[in-house]
Amino acid sequence: MAICRCILLLIAQVLWLNRLPGKEKKLFAVQGDLATNVMQIANRKGMTVYNYTNEVFEQAIKAESMNRSLGDIVEIFRLLEIERDSGAMFTTKDTFLYMVEKLYHQEKEELLKKAYESGRWYGKYLQMKFDDGEPLDLLEKLLNTCFWDSSEIHIARNEGKVTLNRLSPNDSIEYTEMIARFIEGIVNSFGYDTKSNDVSKGLISFEFGKNDPEESAYRKIGEKRIRTSVAQN
Repeated sequence: MAICRCILLLIAQVLWLNRLPGKEKKLFAVQGDLATNVMQIANRKGMTVYNYTNEVFEQAIKAESMNRSLGDIVEIFRLLEIERDSGAMFTTKDTFLYMVEKLYHQEKEELLKKAYESGRWYGKYLQMKFDDGEPLDLLEKLLNTCFWDSSEIHIARNEGKVTLNRLSPNDSIEYTEMIARFIEGIVNSFGYDTKSNDVSKGLISFEFGKNDPEESAYRKIGEKRIRTSVAQN
């Protein structure tokens, strides 16, 4: 049935295209399921299949002229939607760095604590919104696409261990430390403990390991006892 339908559709398209005035027309073979989806979308938009497919081809050619594919454009739009929906606000880099550097020298610990907490919230948000994939893959795309600078970010996994390196030599130490805490918060929320970190101006290097629930429970008990002891003293 599907083959017959595609053949009838092809014949109809040939007869219809031959009647269209203007530029030369060409026929392209596509998968049957794609042809069905295209017809449904065109109907929904109140367009002919001819006009809709031409619009798609025009946008694909425009994307290629920007050294991008339509897949790249769709992925970037998806990432920007994530940023917008998460409450991210856009400002100039100079303005943001000015505020970061001021706060860093006045309330450093509070700033870094807030960056870490924001990272943990953001990580949980990503997991809830996109529970159908590996969150670390999405994180790498976000960090590479939605940051102001042209930093290099690489995430590698090997037997439960994760290494994350970020290189952006032009960053200030204040910005680097804040971003490091934000990223650490995100990865910790994915169920990874920080095993080691090396942060200096423009350079961030982390090693994470998968959470051991029993070890985490003992650590929390230990931290609680320390807090209680400090409060009593």
